[in-house]
Amino acid sequence: MKYIGLDVGGHTITAGAADFSQSPARLLRAETCAAPSPRTAENLVETAAALVLRLAENGEECFVGMGLPGFVAKDRKTAARLTNYENCDGLALGAMVERRLASLGLRAEAAIENDANCAALGEGMAGAAAGMEDYVVLTLGTGIGAGIVSGGRLVRGAHGMAAECGHMALCGAELTGCGCGGAGHLEEAASADWLERRAKAAGLPADFKKLWQMRAAPEASAMLSPALETLARGIVSVAVALDPEAVILSGGMSRAEGIAEELAERAQKYLPAPFRPYFRLKTSKLGGDAAVIGAASLYKSAA
Repeated sequence: MKYIGLDVGGHTITAGAADFSQSPARLLRAETCAAPSPRTAENLVETAAALVLRLAENGEECFVGMGLPGFVAKDRKTAARLTNYENCDGLALGAMVERRLASLGLRAEAAIENDANCAALGEGMAGAAAGMEDYVVLTLGTGIGAGIVSGGRLVRGAHGMAAECGHMALCGAELTGCGCGGAGHLEEAASADWLERRAKAAGLPADFKKLWQMRAAPEASAMLSPALETLARGIVSVAVALDPEAVILSGGMSRAEGIAEELAERAQKYLPAPFRPYFRLKTSKLGGDAAVIGAASLYKSAA
């Protein structure tokens, strides 16, 4: 049996074959491609199947775990809502991938999970949360997501949709652009996608990396500073609600030089005094590999 994990992003999709025969887990091989265009369910299934075929050897039976950007039902087969992909709501994407692979001659079992939950699983097995029983992974990228591990177990909630921290209503109801259908969400005020759209409208580079590099410039600072302040409040809200050993930042934004330190500094004024000695804000050790390893590890709970 080969264990394959996919991290489905808004811009790219990465698949990797994972080895769980030793500790820590590791990726043996990985493949990355651009997200399909248009981003529809059919194109997503086709792209996922093509990546799996590249990693499968000699037609060996596979387990395929997919980390998806959005709300996933508790059965881990059905997408409740994917904010970056069209026409996926209510679809049994796991079964669709199984059928497509079967049509290509590959026997596989598939499961789906929220991508941030997968990142949390991966960080716990082989990354910044190794050895921890209580931690939160906050993914900062096209959107904002989170995965919560409490008492050594992933928190999924009554409907499989726990830890949607990017949709915490920390902002005013005038922010109505969130793809989930709600308003005033953290993701609308502090995600890379939101910042890049604002930057483009202001005549600034529509690229978070470039925007961060020019953060000392007044026009960039005026855009970044409120976003970082809102994000710091979101991090503190998670910390005081869950009392984790650490909050771990993952995703493209988290790799910006100095951003973790700045967020930690901004967070201090919002933290209750008893929390301050224990507050730890860390960055991912695995980067994008965390979600791939975590997705592949879904076989453990599918068995």
